Amino acid sequence: MSSLKEKTVSGVKWSVMNRVLQKVISVGTFAILARILEPADFGLFALAFVAIDSLSVFKSFGIDSALIQRKDDLGRATDTAFFLIMAAGLVTFLVGWLIAPVAAKFFDNPHVLSIIQALVVSYLLSYIGKVPFALLQKQMRFQVSNVIDFIGSIANSVFAVLFALISPSVWSLVWAYLIKQCTTAVVSWRLSGIKLRWQFDPKIAKELFHYGKFMTGLGILWYLAGNIGNIVVGKVLGVAMLGYYTLAFNVGNFINTHFTQLISGVLFPAYSTIQEDSEALKRVYLKTVKFVSMISIPFSMILIVLAEEITLTLYGAKWSAVIPLMRIFGFVQLLAPIVACSGPVFMGCGKPKYSFYLTLTSLFVHTPFLILFSKAWGLEGAVYASLATISLFAPINLFLAHKIVQFRAGEFLKNIVPSIGCSIVMVIMTLTFKWMFKGPISHISLLDHYFVKLGIFSALSIFFYVAVYFLMDRPAVLEAKQMIFKLNQNQSVA
Repeated sequence: MSSLKEKTVSGVKWSVMNRVLQKVISVGTFAILARILEPADFGLFALAFVAIDSLSVFKSFGIDSALIQRKDDLGRATDTAFFLIMAAGLVTFLVGWLIAPVAAKFFDNPHVLSIIQALVVSYLLSYIGKVPFALLQKQMRFQVSNVIDFIGSIANSVFAVLFALISPSVWSLVWAYLIKQCTTAVVSWRLSGIKLRWQFDPKIAKELFHYGKFMTGLGILWYLAGNIGNIVVGKVLGVAMLGYYTLAFNVGNFINTHFTQLISGVLFPAYSTIQEDSEALKRVYLKTVKFVSMISIPFSMILIVLAEEITLTLYGAKWSAVIPLMRIFGFVQLLAPIVACSGPVFMGCGKPKYSFYLTLTSLFVHTPFLILFSKAWGLEGAVYASLATISLFAPINLFLAHKIVQFRAGEFLKNIVPSIGCSIVMVIMTLTFKWMFKGPISHISLLDHYFVKLGIFSALSIFFYVAVYFLMDRPAVLEAKQMIFKLNQNQSVA
């Protein structure tokens, strides 16, 4: 059997590959559909999704997460969870169907009504596959779960193009999405090999609901937390300023969105597997902090130092207002990914209430900060509100993680100090070269282009960081290299 480390590393690799491939397919599919369908078709589909997306915060009422975390009587829990999840799917479907006329009236678009009512069927279809997919996650069979996810994306793209060619309308997107959900559910049961028994245990149902209610609450809070910045900035500063804020937020939170959250999804079942083994729990947690900091800290430093080059190269001079915002977000990201390492520990060790109450209280603190700081200092104030909030809650987050993992402060610092030290050296060298580009070698005309500067500075930053880290902690660099480039040859899809 593969070790926990091998399964975790493999899970991250498969998740990354799946995400990249799906992004490529999505871009290619859109390029084809854009030549067949009208912009209004995409607009209607997006409008319908805005209406039903709010229902996604309930997901499966956290029952699938409770199943992943569960330690005993897994057979009866699996059967019970299936009935609970299907009941949750039916409730979500009925609510969605009932709010469809309200949403259509709100958007003042009668055409969106039938589209919303069709799309809410996806909740029934997707919930059918929740149990086998959750058990694949629990067993850390990430290769299988990512293959299932990828097959669903392929089905969506193929049928969307096929239906669009037959009858070009918004319904080609709707039917393709429903087929994707159906395909994913069927393939999940087929590849998981799980056999369902028709039994229901009220006691287990109560236990699953107890865990799941915090996950449902978290879903609602994450939805609010993810949108509160846009709401406040748009209301206080206006739509134009919101555009700048959104761009800076997306770039500034790149690591947290595309790296830390992905790792969290893999580590949740890993922690649930070892939740009774205190030494293994501490070892995995500290190792995670070490490798997350190896990537997140230098990224944050590069964002702070090269914000101007990144902005002007990728977006142009008209977006120069986001440069100071991205620098502040760089400081936010120094804390956010490492703090996020605690979330999977809370969930995997049966303490979702820690994440729930942390998120709830931080939302109550962040919202008035956003309003006050935005009115006082504009866009920069909005980002300073995020920095102030995470600075207040980071120590609390780590304290609660310490209650579960029982690590010492020295052990924690030992795993992040190399990243901090190497990043400082990297920044000093990068700033030195920036000074040279403005002084001693400024006469070279090629260096006037921002994309050239960004390429050179980025390459130099990465080189100096890796080189210094190699000198300080060679085993860690070699271990990271092995994890990234060496796949486990013994894994199979089924």
